[in-house]
Amino acid sequence: MLLSDFSVITPYGSNQSSCGYCKSKAGSHTYGMSAHFMTCKDYQALINRGWRRSGRYLYKPNLRDSCCPQYTIRMKANEFEASKHQRQVVNRFNTFIHDGDSNFEKDIASRQRAESLKSAEKKKDASDIPATDEGQSSVKKPPKPKKSKNVSTDLKTRIHSSEYLLAEDEGVEWKHRFKVKLEPSSCTDEKHALYSKYQQQVHHEDPSKCRVSGFKNFLVDSPLTATKQEDWTESDPGFGSFHQCYYLDDKLIAVSVIDILPECVSAVYFFYDPDYSALSLGKYSAQREIALVQTLGALPGYEDLKFYYMGFYIFTCHKMTYKGQFHPSFLLDPETYNWIEFKKCQEIMKSQRYTAFENPVESDPLFEAKIRTIVSCKKGMPASSGDDDIDDDEWDSIDEDDQDLADFVDKTVQDSDEEGSQGGTDRKKKKTENSASDKKSIERKQKEMDRIYKETTALPPPGCMNPKEIVDSDLYEVLALTENNAPRPIVVTKSYKNHKEVQKTVKEYYSFVGPKLANGMLLYIQ
Repeated sequence: MLLSDFSVITPYGSNQSSCGYCKSKAGSHTYGMSAHFMTCKDYQALINRGWRRSGRYLYKPNLRDSCCPQYTIRMKANEFEASKHQRQVVNRFNTFIHDGDSNFEKDIASRQRAESLKSAEKKKDASDIPATDEGQSSVKKPPKPKKSKNVSTDLKTRIHSSEYLLAEDEGVEWKHRFKVKLEPSSCTDEKHALYSKYQQQVHHEDPSKCRVSGFKNFLVDSPLTATKQEDWTESDPGFGSFHQCYYLDDKLIAVSVIDILPECVSAVYFFYDPDYSALSLGKYSAQREIALVQTLGALPGYEDLKFYYMGFYIFTCHKMTYKGQFHPSFLLDPETYNWIEFKKCQEIMKSQRYTAFENPVESDPLFEAKIRTIVSCKKGMPASSGDDDIDDDEWDSIDEDDQDLADFVDKTVQDSDEEGSQGGTDRKKKKTENSASDKKSIERKQKEMDRIYKETTALPPPGCMNPKEIVDSDLYEVLALTENNAPRPIVVTKSYKNHKEVQKTVKEYYSFVGPKLANGMLLYIQ
C-alpha cells in the first residue's frame, strides 16, 4: 500500500472574491482545497458533488450565496443527438481537410504575415502596423459540404473521417493531413507557445501572465494519480489527466485538456491557434471528446464511462449557452446531488437565480433583487444561440472588476434597499417566514454534522508529518490509528495547532465534501 493509493488534501476553507462573470464585487463564494494526491475515483465522487479543479486546486462554488450560480452539467454520450449546426461543424471541418479552401488558406497567410509584421515593428513602437481585429475577424469559413446520401450519421465515424491515416490506408489524396494524439498531460515548448498566443490574442492577456510556470500550474500539473503509468496506450489510456493534441500538416493547432475518469471524460480547458478560428475548433473539440467517451465506454474496464462533463453552466452567462445545446444534458441539483434533465432546469432558472431543482426553496427577495439588477445591467440575459466559437471554460481569464464597477455595485445595493423598504407588510412577513425556515434548516444541518463528527471522528493527537515526506512505514502507522478498520479522516499537521482549530477545519471540510468521501481521504492541515 502506497501513499499514492490515497487522496491527500489540504483544506483552505471558504473564500469570497469578485465574480469573473458579472464582475460584481465579492459576489463569488467558494470553498477550496489543494490536492497533493487525488485518486481518480475520489475526484469522480467530488465532481458528482459540484467540485471542479484548476491545476491542483479544487473548489466548490456556494451556489446559494453566489451572484452567478454555477451548476455542474453533463450529458449522456451514447445518446448524443447532434443538431444541424453541430453536424455542419464536423462536416465543414472534414471538407476543409479533404478538399481545402483557397479563401481560408489565403486568410491564414495574411493573418500570419500581419502577426510577423506586428512582432517586428513592436520594438519600434510604430503606430501604422497592419493588424487583424480579433473581435471582427475577416476569416471566411470553409464552404458547406455537399449533401450526400452516404454521409454517416454515426458521430465516431464522422469525427474520425478526417484523420489522414485513414486516407493513407485507402490510397486517397487529401488536401491536408490531420491527426489527433492523446497523451498524458505534459509541458513542451510547442504547447506553451500555442497557449501563450491563444491567451494574448483571444483573451488579451499580458505576455508576463503567460509564463511557462503559469502554464504548468494551470494546465499541466494535476493531482490525479494515473491508473496506468508505463503501460498506457492511446487506445487504452487508463484514468488520469491528458492532453488531446490536434496537428494540421504536422503543426500543433489546438490542445484539449481533459480528465479521463471512471464515469466520464471531464473537459478542463481548450486552447487553439487563432489563425484557424474559422474551423470552429472549440465546437469541433467538444464533439471529438463525446466520441472519445463513446469509444472508451465500449472497452473492457471502462464500462461505467458514459458521460461527458462540460464543467459549469451559468444561465445568465451567454458564453455558457452552447453547453445547453448538447443533448441530452443534465444539471446537478446542489442539495440532493441528483441529476435533473436540463430542459426542466432551464424553465425553473428563468424565474429563479438559485434553485434546488428537486425541492425549490424561495430565497430572500431583497437579495435576489440586488443580484438580478447587477447581473442584468452588466451582462444581460443569455443569447439564444450563436456561431461564435467559445471554448469550454473562459472564467479564469476574465479580468478583475474595476473601481467604477465597485461603485456601481454599491449604488445598486443601496437603491435596492431603498426600494425594498417600501415593499409593504406582506413582503416583510414573507421575508420573516423565509428567514425562520432558513435558520431551522441551518440548525438541522449543524446538528447532523455534529452527530456525524462525533460518531466517525476521534482525532488523533496532531502529528508533524508532511505528505511529501511520509514513507511506507509511516503510512502503516497512520492507518493503524483507525479502530476496527472503520473509515475516518486521518489528520496530519505541519505544526502543532490548537485542537479546536483543527476540529473546526475538519467539520467544515466534512460539510462540503460529504461524510462518506471525507472518511476515505487524508488531511494535511498547514
